[in-house]
Amino acid sequence: MESVPLLSGLVLVGLFGLFEAALDNKGTEFILTFPENLQRGQNSPKLFIVCPDPLGSRVEITVPHDNNRVNRVNVRHGQVTEVELNREAVELRGSGKSDGVGRAVHVASTDGVEIVVYAMFAELESSDAYLALPTDVLGTEYYTASSSIARNGNEEGWDDMPSQFGVVGVRDGTTVTIVPSQDVEFDRRHYRAGQSFTVTLDRFETLQVQATEDLTGSKITATQPVAVLSGNLLAACLPAGQSRAQQAGSGDHIVEMIPPVDTWGKEFVTVPLAEHTDGDLFRVVAARDNTQVDVTNENTKILNAGEFWEIDVPSNEYRHVTTSEPVLLVQFSKTGSADNTVTDAFMMILPDVGQFERKYSFSTLDLINVPNKATHHVNLVTSSADKAGLLLDGQRLPSDTVWHDVPGTDYAATQLTIDRGTHTVGHMSPIVNTGLFSYGFSESESYGYPGGLRLARIAASCSTTAPVPADGEDNDCDGRADEELLNALDDDGDGLIDEDLAIGNCADHRDLYRECLVQRCRNLVP
Repeated sequence: MESVPLLSGLVLVGLFGLFEAALDNKGTEFILTFPENLQRGQNSPKLFIVCPDPLGSRVEITVPHDNNRVNRVNVRHGQVTEVELNREAVELRGSGKSDGVGRAVHVASTDGVEIVVYAMFAELESSDAYLALPTDVLGTEYYTASSSIARNGNEEGWDDMPSQFGVVGVRDGTTVTIVPSQDVEFDRRHYRAGQSFTVTLDRFETLQVQATEDLTGSKITATQPVAVLSGNLLAACLPAGQSRAQQAGSGDHIVEMIPPVDTWGKEFVTVPLAEHTDGDLFRVVAARDNTQVDVTNENTKILNAGEFWEIDVPSNEYRHVTTSEPVLLVQFSKTGSADNTVTDAFMMILPDVGQFERKYSFSTLDLINVPNKATHHVNLVTSSADKAGLLLDGQRLPSDTVWHDVPGTDYAATQLTIDRGTHTVGHMSPIVNTGLFSYGFSESESYGYPGGLRLARIAASCSTTAPVPADGEDNDCDGRADEELLNALDDDGDGLIDEDLAIGNCADHRDLYRECLVQRCRNLVP
């Protein structure tokens, strides 16, 4: 009987013992909250839950401040499950630590099946949504992003609408240190810009910091992982350099859940938003001193930690952004008044190209103002050579899809208008990753968020690890994850073979993968 080399047994033990879920936006536990919005219609925030698994998932939503009320739902594959929340129990108010147990929402898949969660705060003409990040990818270091202040609003006691950020405790006894980029009042105490202060959060406890100056670049560190959300109570998303008189137009609530710094990246592609004609705003936020930022058609800039660069990019330009240190890149949709379109302001995180996913399950979200005018769109980014293999809802993209090459890169991008509902986007090849950004507009309302993203810790110090198929980890420390097939070929052209494996080839089935792996190990033995 032919013996199997010891090497193959060791590799197989490692393979099947470490076959863990990838670090991305899909997860089994989420802890989140809702930064403050206007109360024009007293509308409540909602969760939209999607399950990529064909078997579906059983999900529990718990609201600690609502007497620990539990809502149990069955989330079916291919459908969106909508859950309305008690606004008073989940919305952050004012600048301070929330009273009682906090204003958190706990979402858990009780059967261990991964789900995708979107949070939407749709108030009358003041709406936005964000992609929730699961607790297994949360971190201990963050910088916030907001937009310029909407001045002279004179609504609900506000004159200048504040920028804001919220923090949620994930574990008891977490010390949170905040260094605001502007002067702030917090729990009735004044802190100068750059002056640090600390707050202790237990699990589900929350805080919010507000200021009537732009809080972009505020630093948050914690002794244990926390969730961070930032944006503006209401913003027009117009260039920060404009005068107060010019900061006019319709406004919108803007918010995103911020990824931790160790998942930030160094290479990005920007794509204009559909329907707008006056361009989009982008902010590059630095986490490290002496960060060099290069952007197509712009002069190089050097940013220190907490500094940001705002760029106004015309609606017909596709840009390439590269940096010497990891950064956060955020895209802002301007007020519809900027170009007299049926659109409005929102903010949207743009992941590094190394954090693009192979397949997405995502949903459009419902706006409440003039819903019959609502339109829904996705922006897609992929390598030019691979765009023909993209699939939307299992079908090739429409024949009239218009692609635009991104100057100086091998990437191409397109905008698609899609129907309301749940969708999937993926590629026929298991090693081709795509960027997907989902957004929608109605009259004076909008939403926008990344359709999904990897959250591998590509900005952290990297050590090479054994390739486990589809582990979402950067096994070869090249800033990308899962870019090779198990085929003895150099699929990504970096001179290495099978060093960072995707699910594909015979790896689609564990028994077949075992066969392939054993055969390869045999071939390695003289």
